[in-house]
Amino acid sequence: MPTIGILSAGVFGVFALSLVLPLFVALVEGNWRALEAIFLVGIGYGFLSAVTILSLSRRARTLNRAGVFTAAIVVWLSLIAAAVPLFVLIEGQPLIPAIFEATSAAVTLGSTLRPPADMSPSMIFYRATVAWVGGLTTLTLAVYVLGPYRVGGIPNANLRQVQHARTENDPRILVTLQSIAVPYLTLTIACAMLLIIVRVPADDAIVVAMSMLSTNGFVPPGSTTSVLDNRLAEFIMMIFMLVGATSIIWHRLLVGRSGEGSREHDEGMLYLTAIALLVGVAVLASILAPPEGLQGFESAFNYVFDMISIATTTGVTHDQQLGIAIPFEAILIIVFIGGCSYSTSGGIKAFRLLTMLKHVGNELDRLVYPSAILRDDVQYDTQQRIIAKSVWSTFFLGVLAVTIALLIFAAQGHSLPSAMALAAGAFSQVGNLVDSAVPGLSQGVASDSTLLTMSALAAVARMEILVVLAAITGNRW
Repeated sequence: MPTIGILSAGVFGVFALSLVLPLFVALVEGNWRALEAIFLVGIGYGFLSAVTILSLSRRARTLNRAGVFTAAIVVWLSLIAAAVPLFVLIEGQPLIPAIFEATSAAVTLGSTLRPPADMSPSMIFYRATVAWVGGLTTLTLAVYVLGPYRVGGIPNANLRQVQHARTENDPRILVTLQSIAVPYLTLTIACAMLLIIVRVPADDAIVVAMSMLSTNGFVPPGSTTSVLDNRLAEFIMMIFMLVGATSIIWHRLLVGRSGEGSREHDEGMLYLTAIALLVGVAVLASILAPPEGLQGFESAFNYVFDMISIATTTGVTHDQQLGIAIPFEAILIIVFIGGCSYSTSGGIKAFRLLTMLKHVGNELDRLVYPSAILRDDVQYDTQQRIIAKSVWSTFFLGVLAVTIALLIFAAQGHSLPSAMALAAGAFSQVGNLVDSAVPGLSQGVASDSTLLTMSALAAVARMEILVVLAAITGNRW
């Protein structure tokens, strides 16, 4: 417990540091209520974090496997809890809507209960900052929890590219956090600078950049035509959506020119190939069934933007008036798969789809050649059998979680298509899919029970269902 308490306190400390940006924005806009609230919360969290770490540091112990999974859950709950108070203090939201707002931001869902046009600049930056920290948390826990324990069959052969722990007693958290945070921050700054160069206002560019790298669906209020009303800027958005949805380990391997043959490389290439095929389908759809009022390049761009946004689980709609251009049935399949391992995207991840396809292919080959020894064959390779079991378990639990959530949403009075969209959108953290299922969500029409169900599903999916079950049961998954 002392170790978990220290980790929780560390989350509050990091969160306090992250409040510098919204604090500065509140000062510039002259929003004294927001300035006072952010300052007091930041000071309070910083003091709480320092006192807790100092008082528990001598009692810290190495966590066992179940303890590590429990710690991962506590880290996520700490981040969500840390984000709640400012929604209450500044925007005056009741507790349950504030919990939904905090969860939506932390897990990078991006849905909000009020229109961005009605938000103060400080709260726009606050939501983007919480999501950016949530993306960093996702990457850190993937490197320290999901990778080392092969949760859900996640590849870890090249984990040393970013994880620098020597032993369980010497985790070198700060060194590892630096190897994750520095590229994450650098790419965010690069995205913001490129957007500024193509004449996006600096404040909007910063918010959009933080959202793209964290694959978060929250963006500043745009014009009536498209998300930024700037095709070059929106092209940059698509590029960084893909960066955010691909593996940070693969990025390192590409920079070092050593990724050939690795599972991360296979996953990344499969993912980008799938994206290219989906883009081709989107262009064809734009020709055969162009959106109302759009033709030619504008129609194709609208389809492609929405396709990439959905496929990366970012969840930003190109044109709010037209809505999502992709057919509903295709959306459900695409968002469930999601992005790559060791990324900020949601879904079950592309590497699991690749593993399942290989497994199915081997089983088909075995029907024809029953005595053949096949590559990655679960019948003769113990390691591949363990991976296959983990992957299929994760897939089954994902389907089960979405199905249960669908039934709950239906029982709450939502139509079947809306319930399906809510379940799939919350599970994969795709904000525009959730928004399309509840058109008046930003006007506060959703019930408290719906908000709590979405929050719980999105949080559990982001934590990884296997991690939650392992922490509860203490079993080795």
